[in-house]
Amino acid sequence: MSKKQEEFLIRLRETFRVEAAEHIEAMTSGLVTLERVADAERPALVEQIFRDAHSLKGAARAVSLAGAEALCQELESIFAAMKRGELAVSTGLLDTIHPVLDVITTLCATPGVPETPAVEGRKHEALTALRRVLGASTEGAVTPVVAPAAAAAAPAPTAETVRVSARKLGAIMREAEEMVGAKLAASGRATELRALAADVAGWNQRRAGQLSRRRRGLEGAAAAAELLEAQNLYTRKLEGSLRTLAGSAHHDALALAAMTDGLLEDIKKVLLLPCSYLFGTLPKVLRDLAREQGREAELVVEGEDIEIDRRVLDELKDPLIHLLRNCADHGIEAPGVRRAQGKPARGTVTIAARAVEGNNVELTVRDDGAGIDADKVRKAGVRHGQLSAEAAAALSDADAAQLIFHSGLSTSPIITTVSGRGLGLAIVREKIERLGGSVAVTTATGVGTTFRIVVPSSLSTFRGVFVEVAGQHFVFPTASVERVARVTAAEVKSVENRQVIAVGDEVVALVRLRDVLQLAGPDGRMDGTARPVVVVRAEGRKVAFLVDEVRGEQEVMFKHLGQQLPRVRHISGASISGSGSVVPVLDVVDLLQVASTVSAAAVERAGMGTEAAPARRARLLVAEDSITARTLVKSTLESAGYDVVTTVDGLEALTALRAEAFDLLVSDVDMPRMNGFELTARIRADKHLGELPVVLVTALSSQKDREYGIEVGANAYIAKSDFDQSNLVEIVRRLL
Repeated sequence: MSKKQEEFLIRLRETFRVEAAEHIEAMTSGLVTLERVADAERPALVEQIFRDAHSLKGAARAVSLAGAEALCQELESIFAAMKRGELAVSTGLLDTIHPVLDVITTLCATPGVPETPAVEGRKHEALTALRRVLGASTEGAVTPVVAPAAAAAAPAPTAETVRVSARKLGAIMREAEEMVGAKLAASGRATELRALAADVAGWNQRRAGQLSRRRRGLEGAAAAAELLEAQNLYTRKLEGSLRTLAGSAHHDALALAAMTDGLLEDIKKVLLLPCSYLFGTLPKVLRDLAREQGREAELVVEGEDIEIDRRVLDELKDPLIHLLRNCADHGIEAPGVRRAQGKPARGTVTIAARAVEGNNVELTVRDDGAGIDADKVRKAGVRHGQLSAEAAAALSDADAAQLIFHSGLSTSPIITTVSGRGLGLAIVREKIERLGGSVAVTTATGVGTTFRIVVPSSLSTFRGVFVEVAGQHFVFPTASVERVARVTAAEVKSVENRQVIAVGDEVVALVRLRDVLQLAGPDGRMDGTARPVVVVRAEGRKVAFLVDEVRGEQEVMFKHLGQQLPRVRHISGASISGSGSVVPVLDVVDLLQVASTVSAAAVERAGMGTEAAPARRARLLVAEDSITARTLVKSTLESAGYDVVTTVDGLEALTALRAEAFDLLVSDVDMPRMNGFELTARIRADKHLGELPVVLVTALSSQKDREYGIEVGANAYIAKSDFDQSNLVEIVRRLL
C-alpha cells in the first residue's frame, strides 16, 4: 500500500469512527424507546433502527471491518423479522441485542487495530446469540472472522472532531476577515513609529554637532538662540506627532478589542454542543443499571437543545452516571413495591437542562422513587464517623440529606459492585466543584429526590480573585470564594490546637496559604495590623486562607496546563495578567484537602503531637472450597497487610470463629456442608459473633441472590464475575 493510500485509509477510518458512533447511539436510543412505546408506534421505530443497522454495515464494509459488518448483517435480519411480524418485541429480545451493540461499539472505536482474543471471543458470542434468536443452528455456524490485510495497517489516530454549523463558521470567517484590517493598521503604526524614531535619531545627531561647534567657540549668542528655537520647534512637532500616533493607537486598540471579543465569543459558540451530545447515551445506561437491580426505569430528557461547552459536557458524564446509579439503586423501588404504593411499576427519572443567570446552566436529575430516609443518613453519618450522635440528632431532614455527598457515607445495607462504598456522590460533588459549579439535593419521602447541578456553560473565562503570597501571584476562582475580609491577631482563636476565626455565625479554620503551597519566605505571623484572608468553600467545608495581599477581582482567561503537566498539586490551570505574566489558578478542592494536614503538621512542629502506638494487624477468616479462589483471596488480603486464616467450608469456618477471635469473614456461598448464606445467618444469630462483618464473594450474581444476602445479614456482596482485588481490599478496609 502506498503512503498516499495509507493516509487516505487513516482519514477514512476517522470519518467512519464518527459516523459509527452516531449510528450506534441512534440504534441504542431507538431500542430503549421501542421497549416503552405503544404497539402502533413500533413499526416506524423498527424501520429507523433497521436503516441505521444497514448504513452501519455498509460503512463497516468500506473500512474492511468484517466483524462489525457481520454483526450488523445479523441485526438486519432480526429487524427485518420484526418488520414482518415474525419476531415480537420483548424485554428478553432487547436484552440480547443491547450487548451486541456494545461489542460493535468496541469494534468500531479503533478501526484498523487487530482484534484482541477477548474482543474476538465477545464477537463470536454475540454472533451466536443473534443466530440463536433467528432460530438458526449454532453448531459450526460461528467461524473466525479474519480481518483483511488492509485492516492490519497502522491504527487510525484518535483525533477529536466536532461538527459545526455553516452559520457559525460563516460568522467566524467574517470576523477573521475584519482582523486583516487591524493587521494592516498595526503594520502602519509600526511604520510610523520607525519613522519617528529615525527622525528623533537624526535630530539628536544634528543637535550633537551644533553643541560641539558651540563648545569650540565657533558660534556666538546668535547661534545659541537659533539652536534653542530649533529645539522648541522640533519638540512641538514631536509632541504633535506623538499625540496623533497615540490617538490612532487608541482607536486601533478599541477596534481590535471589539473584534477580538466578538471572535472569541463566536469561537466559544463553536465549542458549544447541545446537551443531546451527552444525554443520548444515558437512557441505555439507566435501563442497564435498573435491570441489574431487578427494577424498571425509563429516562425522560428535557432541554436537549441547551448548549454547553463540550469540555464541560465531557466532565459531566461521570457525575450524571453516578446520579443515575444512585436513582436505580436507592431511589426507584422494585416493581412490586411501587404497585403496592399505587405507583406505575416502571419508575421515571427525568434529566432537564436550562440556562440560568450568570452564563450558567442548571441540570436537574429527578426520580419518582422512595426519597432519602433522613434517619438512615443520620445513622450512617454517626456510624462512619462523619458527626457525633448529638450533632446528627440536631440536623434537620434537609441538612441531613446533604450528608450523602460526604466521602465514605452510604445508607446501603450491603456493599456491591453498584453501590455501598459511599464514593459515588462524593465524586459527583468533587467533579462539579472542580468545574466551578455546585450541587444540592432535595427530597420527599415516597415522592422522590431531585439533584440540582449548576455549572458554567463555558470554561474559557471566569471571574477570579487575585492574591499575593510570598511575592507571587495566584488566582482563586470567584465561584469558590465566599468572602474576603481582614482579621487581626486578636480575632484569631485557638480551638483544639488549631487556629480559627469567626466568619458570620460560623467558626472557620485559619490556614496560611504559604504553608499549603510550601512557599519560602517570612513565617507570616499575625501582628497588630489587620491581615487579608480569603474564605473559600468546597465539598461542604470552609477554610480561611491567610494571604499577604488581595489584588482585586476581574474576569480572566483560563488555560489548561497541557498534556506535559497533567497533574500539578494545588494548581488547576493558569491565566495571563494584564502585565502579560502567567498567574497560576488555584485548585480549591485540592487546597481544602491539604489544609487540615498542614494544621496537624504545624502542631507536630510545635512539639504538641503524640506518638501513636503501633496498630494491631487485623485477623481475617476466609471460607472458600475452591483452592484457586482461596489462594487468590488469601494472597490479596495478606498483601494488604492482614493476617489471614483459611477454611474449606462453612461448618469449618463457624468452628474457627467460635474458637478464635477474628475481625472479619470473607466467605463463598456455594460450599459443602454449610453454604455462605447459612453461615452468615448462624453468625447473626450468635450473641458473641453477631456484629462480625461478613463479605460474601460468590458466583451467584442475580438480584435475588443479592437480596437474600442482605436478608441473612451480609455486609458486602461481590459477584466473582466482577471480582477485583483492589475492590475487595477497599471493602474490607471500610468494614473494619
